[in-house]
Amino acid sequence: MQQIKSNRRQATALMLVSTTSFCLMSMVVKLSATTVGTLQQVFFRNLVSLIAVGVVIWKRNLPFLGEKQYQPALFARSFFGFVGVIMLFYATANARQADIAILSRTSPIWTTVFAALILKEKISKVQVPVIALCLAGTVVAMRPSFDSNILPLLLAAATAVSSGLAYTMIAFCKGKVHPLTVIFHFSLFSTVAGFFLMLPTFTMPTFRDVIMLILIGVFAAGGQIGLTFAYQKAPASEVSIYDYVGIVVSMLIGNLVFGEPLAASSILGGVLITSSALWSYWYNHRHGED
Repeated sequence: MQQIKSNRRQATALMLVSTTSFCLMSMVVKLSATTVGTLQQVFFRNLVSLIAVGVVIWKRNLPFLGEKQYQPALFARSFFGFVGVIMLFYATANARQADIAILSRTSPIWTTVFAALILKEKISKVQVPVIALCLAGTVVAMRPSFDSNILPLLLAAATAVSSGLAYTMIAFCKGKVHPLTVIFHFSLFSTVAGFFLMLPTFTMPTFRDVIMLILIGVFAAGGQIGLTFAYQKAPASEVSIYDYVGIVVSMLIGNLVFGEPLAASSILGGVLITSSALWSYWYNHRHGED
């Protein structure tokens, strides 16, 4: 019982580190968007993880790609994760950020659904109201209008489905494939695919661009490591809820770095999201059984 509770606490901390790292990555993406192409950002997003995790795997004599029987799950994680990134980048560039944020942040719903269908996880009585409260907080904070073009909106929604399936595959690998192997598999797939997609529009980056691209990779690596280890320490449907905290972090970064004003609705939405995350943490700490 104590070990289960400890794992859940660690999963929560790792997920908060992950979502913060991804928010910092998005900040650098926005700062470099005027001089660096999207596909170059996607490529470097995974290259740093590939190198860093590859070195650790080599030094610890761990398998780079995992055993043969787990390749379908690993490939599904890598494929759907990469496709989700591409769709999200395209949607972000072609629609209102509030609309995209709402649709893409529905991934915890899909993670919960896929975890129940594929992993046979039980949905606790707190998960449905917590997700509903998180969604309500996100809507209040972002104030979407959904008047953007239909294609990017559909892709943003598809991103949530793709991410939900990818995260479920990470949870499926729990106890079967080392987390670093899962990360390396995804990073290798995404780096190779991103390289070929990047080639037609590649431009030589400046020194500043190189620094920005490296930072994108560093923050993405931090996000991937936290995410993967979190999903291997606690139920997927439970862990995914903390992804909503990224909305609050994004609003703070927008205010502190980009001077974006914090409206009363943004603050109220942030309070709702934070409250729901604390509610989920308290409940799971009190009911620490699988």
